Amino acid sequence: MHLLKASFSILEGNSYEIGSSQGEKIKKIPDAIKKFISTQPIDETSFRKMKTLIDQFNPGLNEELQGFAEALRINVNDLTFYTEACLQPGGCSLSAILPMKTSDNKTYVLRNYDLSPHISDMRLCTTKVKGKYSHIGFSVSYFGRSEGLNEMGLCVAFASCGIPIGNHPGMKKPVTSGLQFMVIVRALLENCKNVEEGIRYLEDMPIGTNMNLLLADAEGNAAIVETYDGEMAIKGADTKIGFINATNHALLPDIMKKEKGKLEQSIIRYNLLQNSLEGTDFISKSQLQSLFLREYPNGLTVHNYRHNFGTVHSILFNLDDKQLELSFGSPLLNNVYKVSIAEPLPYETIDVVFNNTNYTADFWKVIE
Repeated sequence: MHLLKASFSILEGNSYEIGSSQGEKIKKIPDAIKKFISTQPIDETSFRKMKTLIDQFNPGLNEELQGFAEALRINVNDLTFYTEACLQPGGCSLSAILPMKTSDNKTYVLRNYDLSPHISDMRLCTTKVKGKYSHIGFSVSYFGRSEGLNEMGLCVAFASCGIPIGNHPGMKKPVTSGLQFMVIVRALLENCKNVEEGIRYLEDMPIGTNMNLLLADAEGNAAIVETYDGEMAIKGADTKIGFINATNHALLPDIMKKEKGKLEQSIIRYNLLQNSLEGTDFISKSQLQSLFLREYPNGLTVHNYRHNFGTVHSILFNLDDKQLELSFGSPLLNNVYKVSIAEPLPYETIDVVFNNTNYTADFWKVIE
């Protein structure tokens, strides 16, 4: 068992001011600066292309990166964010539960994120960029987001579809150029107010990642957007059953044809969600929370930290009340906090307990 620090951040101002303030904090921690500077800077052509894409689909983010770089007195094109070098494979379990299925007639999104705490930012941010929708969510590669909920009630959450796309060993090289998930999630949260707008935003976006992206809104709508090697498929939640789930394998026929294998543990987690939600006419918030309070394979929480596949955060989003109930690390070992977009975050830093469980080799079994 060991402890690590997690943090809560409030980011407010124009894009450049937010970047500069983050840079001022980071430069007080000399060892932390290294992780933001790429050992293999992006070439000028690729840098300009990525910068143009970001300007088109998430305007303001380049200014945030510029403010951060100038605070550290480095060239902006030396930042690892542009080379996507901070990305690592991880696992996720996602579910949107609509009002016709919940006992209190509210919309919930359940999200469990499995990675290594040494790779994760371990930072929850309330972000208020002038001229954009404010949102709350966990940062990834510091400037991106892995999920979040915005002030309009739009919730977006990412899961890899198959082997994640990126530049690290063990990751799949991109087949098509385009934006990575952490830019996509943040762009949707800052620029879209509901699922319909989010899907329209994605349809014109070049996407370089393979993902199951869950979108849900406070109007009671939800959808899975699945991308794989440049192809996109979309499935809306069936209002007759009132929920939609995703883990880390392809679910939609057009994408399933392209995927060459599925991790058995992804199928187990998906079936757990399906069976739990199908097994009752109405489900309560406490029943949803109970899915986090059991360890895999009986629940969603995973303690496989030595293999970079342990729960680094779990969240139950309440879209109607614009609240999150979350834990850093496993909720079996750590406190659950209730936070809101409209309220101050409870702390600046907290201690998080991690305890590894040794899983059998079957955890990585691939089913063709």
